Amino acid sequence: MKTDTVFYGVGIIFALATILYFTWEYLFDLSRSLKVVILALLTLFFWFMAAHLKEREV
Repeated sequence: MKTDTVFYGVGIIFALATILYFTWEYLFDLSRSLKVVILALLTLFFWFMAAHLKEREV
């Protein structure tokens, strides 16, 4: 198994954990449905950003 693949996977896990923590802890005043939308948008943003960085080999 390549080392960069392991680090890439760990990075995605930590990014998702960060998104979940931010959404549920700091946006507690918002409605649950709005939290889910924000969570989905942040997840998509990080997913596309990670794919872009992997493509550019950053």
